[in-house]
Amino acid sequence: MAVDWKLRGLQVVVAIVFTSCNIGLNFYNSWLLHAAKKEVNGTHVDQYEPGRDGPHFTFPVFYTMWHMLASVLGSLIIISFQPPETGFPNFKQFWHYRYRLIPLSMTTSIYICTNNMSLTLVSLFINQVIKSTTPFPTMVFSAIFEKKGYGWGMILSCGAIVAGTIMSIPTKSGGPADSIQGIIILMISVVVQGFKPVIQAMVMAGSASHPKLAPTVCMCYDCSLSFCFMLTYWVVMTEREPSLVYISHHPALAVTMVVAGSLMAFAFNLSNYYFIKLTSSLTTIVAANGIKVLIIGMSAIQQKLNARNWCGVALTCVTLCLYAYFSYKKYPPARLPCIKPRAPAGDVEAGGKDLKKVPILTGTVSESTPLSRK
Repeated sequence: MAVDWKLRGLQVVVAIVFTSCNIGLNFYNSWLLHAAKKEVNGTHVDQYEPGRDGPHFTFPVFYTMWHMLASVLGSLIIISFQPPETGFPNFKQFWHYRYRLIPLSMTTSIYICTNNMSLTLVSLFINQVIKSTTPFPTMVFSAIFEKKGYGWGMILSCGAIVAGTIMSIPTKSGGPADSIQGIIILMISVVVQGFKPVIQAMVMAGSASHPKLAPTVCMCYDCSLSFCFMLTYWVVMTEREPSLVYISHHPALAVTMVVAGSLMAFAFNLSNYYFIKLTSSLTTIVAANGIKVLIIGMSAIQQKLNARNWCGVALTCVTLCLYAYFSYKKYPPARLPCIKPRAPAGDVEAGGKDLKKVPILTGTVSESTPLSRK
């Protein structure tokens, strides 16, 4: 059988972009948003000036809202190449779905902003190991609200991830102590992120009065509303004044940092879509969890961890892989959320039989995100 070298080349390019943007955004955001402390009259306060250890651009909401704008642009590009059956996003459509889309975008805004807020207070390692427990609240919420059942494999692997996370976190005596406030903010992010797939399933379920929206259309509305929520927060809360002062003192640096992050977010969104389209759902699940394991390992090397912490890191990484395996068995490719390509000219779907379906990845723009499930 002849090898389609053009397809193989596209797969390699998309895989490289997907992996590099995923890893790059995590490390870039941690470096960019890290807060420096200085002592004023015996009190530690945030320092809003670039230093040797980073730019100290500690304005996570202002920074993240531009990612949302980049995500909207990415979704519109995808939609322009593959128009959904429900049509292009428009105000009339949004207003019809407003009671479903607004809660979805509120959860997106909360979990992404709190995640990036935590990066100003904790290390990337702490951020990643705590975020690895997201399947636990997702499982709990889906069992409560969607009445879903889970096998023992998924339940035990999820519990082992939580146990490994607890073992991984350094204490004051065993390693660098991260901010308790940052850990609490991050835990809020994990809980809200775990709740989002449940809301997303409700939004995309469809009904007689509300036909199911395509994932790309949902992402467009989701990120558009999130941008508006974040902009409102930035205008009325305390982040506005120091961020404007920073930008006024370092305009070129601030614009460069925001544009660089937004471009990576834009490239990540497009590569998410085409990575799944050109490969398979199994490849995506393995790649997403493999990247998360890689980030945890890379960030762990930068920490001063003791034997207990390293055992926790190993347990977390192994059980993340097991969770991906059990998830794939529970949700095989035929049951993953999909989009259906338009039929070529002259083709007819006989008897309502679907053409080949292409699963699509929706979610955040700054981390490994598992396939959302119906």
